[in-house]
Amino acid sequence: MRLANLKLENFGKFDNFECNLTAGLNVIKGANETGKSTIVSAITALFYNDLKSSDNSISIFKTWGSDKPAALKADISDENFFGVLEKNFDSGQVKLDNTKHNISVEDKSKISEIIAGSMGLKSIELFEATSCIKQGEITQIGGSVEQIKMNLESLVTGGVEDKAASQLVEKIEKRVDDITNNDEQNPGLLKILEKEQENIDYNIDRINREINNLKTWRSSLTQVEIAYANVAEDYQSKKQKVESASKTESAQNEQVQLTKQRDEAAENLQKVKSAAQKTKEVRDELTRIVDVTIDDSEKLDEFESTIKYLRPKQRDLKDDVESSQKEYDGVKINSALSGWMVLSLAAIGFAAADYFLFLTQYILYCFHIGGAGLVSLMLSFAIFSREKQKKSFLKNQLENKKHKLENTVKEIEQMSSELKSLLEKYKIRSADEARQASWKRSDLESQLKAETKRYKNLLEGISEEELRVQIQNLDKKISENEMLLKDEVLLDPAELERMKLITAQIEEQYNTLASERKMLNRQIETAEGGAELLASYLERKEVIGITKEKLIEELAIISLTKECVYKARQNVMISTLELLEKRTSDILDMITKGKYKKVRFDKASLNFEVYSDKKKDWANPHLELSQETVEQIYLTARLALTEIIAGKVSPPIILDDPFNGFDMERRENTMELLKTMSKKHQVLLLTANDLYDKWADNVIQL
Repeated sequence: MRLANLKLENFGKFDNFECNLTAGLNVIKGANETGKSTIVSAITALFYNDLKSSDNSISIFKTWGSDKPAALKADISDENFFGVLEKNFDSGQVKLDNTKHNISVEDKSKISEIIAGSMGLKSIELFEATSCIKQGEITQIGGSVEQIKMNLESLVTGGVEDKAASQLVEKIEKRVDDITNNDEQNPGLLKILEKEQENIDYNIDRINREINNLKTWRSSLTQVEIAYANVAEDYQSKKQKVESASKTESAQNEQVQLTKQRDEAAENLQKVKSAAQKTKEVRDELTRIVDVTIDDSEKLDEFESTIKYLRPKQRDLKDDVESSQKEYDGVKINSALSGWMVLSLAAIGFAAADYFLFLTQYILYCFHIGGAGLVSLMLSFAIFSREKQKKSFLKNQLENKKHKLENTVKEIEQMSSELKSLLEKYKIRSADEARQASWKRSDLESQLKAETKRYKNLLEGISEEELRVQIQNLDKKISENEMLLKDEVLLDPAELERMKLITAQIEEQYNTLASERKMLNRQIETAEGGAELLASYLERKEVIGITKEKLIEELAIISLTKECVYKARQNVMISTLELLEKRTSDILDMITKGKYKKVRFDKASLNFEVYSDKKKDWANPHLELSQETVEQIYLTARLALTEIIAGKVSPPIILDDPFNGFDMERRENTMELLKTMSKKHQVLLLTANDLYDKWADNVIQL
């Protein structure tokens, strides 16, 4: 079997991986955690994993964090076919296309049979114990010893599984267990027969006793029948009297209870009517009270409080306006100041005319007059401007106060108008009246709620009409009971209890006699049919004895057969182990360059020993040799087993970093051996270093 092209999708570490492999020695390189062991798991899963098997969790194959299906695909070939093998681990589909013969196979059992035949290794256990050596597992073949031995035996028996000695021994041991098992939960045939025989012996003894007691039981039955008839008549008479008296007493008690219930219901109905009337009165009073909304009530309060606030403000503003008007009217420009300004202007005009027209001869005098006039004008103008500004300020102040007064008057008028509209809306005189109405409505609503709750509580979930119907029904029952009790005589309670006690005693005697009567009849019927049943039990006891003898004889035969098979198996294993020992010894001699030449295997456990020339004796490798040497011997044994078990076919040899402990010389010798074996077997060597590149026919870098 050879792999040409391998594809992994959402498998382990790989989202999508593909590599091409040659027929010789392939070296797959990569650092730790790059997916070398994942590739080994993928090849194993491709060839051997049963997608229906419950012990194979699909989740272990999926890429972490991905919901996509895990799938594998590979081009595979041997001498008989070339094809493509596909597996989908979500859908469980398997497909093998034989391109050489243009045939497609989807039957899982058929595909498994084809792969097993092409590999020469029929199970995943054999594959992982021989040609597939995982990292750190080179010495782990102990769990597959029985399968290895079975396959070695099949080489001698012709490969027919049902003739293999191990399977025959297994069948014999199962049959022995089926016969001799003493487990209470799953007893063997002998145990079952012994229990059945004990039960038969008990029943035979019981039937014999019953037959002997038949006459006594018949006599006892006659006496019991007479006593039973007498007690039955007395019991029925007293029972009827007690039942009649109890019925009368019960009716009387019921009458008392019905009367009490009727009185309570009538009283409750009166309370309900009272609560209903009170509720109606409160509701009617509520309709007469004006219902001012919360918003309107707040507006009434707001308007009224605002008007109360603005009225004093209006009076204050009116006083301010009158005061400002008086102050403004009191500020007037003095007429003397006007004359002063005219004289100043005249002086300036005279000085200017004299300067330009030379009206006088005293020029300097004109300058003095003009200067004095200018100063006088400026001073008078300043006084005039100050008086003018004061009057203008007082005027503006007066206008502002008038404006404020007007706004306040308008606001009061607007508020008064809206207040009047709201009062007219609810036909009330003031906000205080609205508040009083609101308080009264609140009190009435609380009363209405309380009365309504009381009304409902009194009714206890029913209507007033239903309560009246209850009273009518109670009245009817009371009348009916009165009619029943009219002609009945009520017993004294003490007398009734005495009659009940006597009746109970007679009933107990009656039941006891009935049980005795039934038991005696059953015993007599059993004893009368006991002779026939006894014969049946005696016949069954004889059959059980014969069956036990046959099982004991069968045990002797199959024990002898097992011993013969065991000896034959030893003889078969001798011939196959000789072949295994020779091939393992040859490979070990090649790897160790003659240091170790001989290996021998134990027939039962397949544990091996190595002959040491230095010791001149056989050595236990686990106790006397280094771990590296032990691993080398296991490698040779696994390679030899691969060749012997696979026979004519050539399964691929997969090695996941198995040579870390080998020294340089033995590593070189091992690689020479693998190079030689790669002519027949495809070799896949997975490693983290470059030591093996020179031997490779194909190098794949991860």
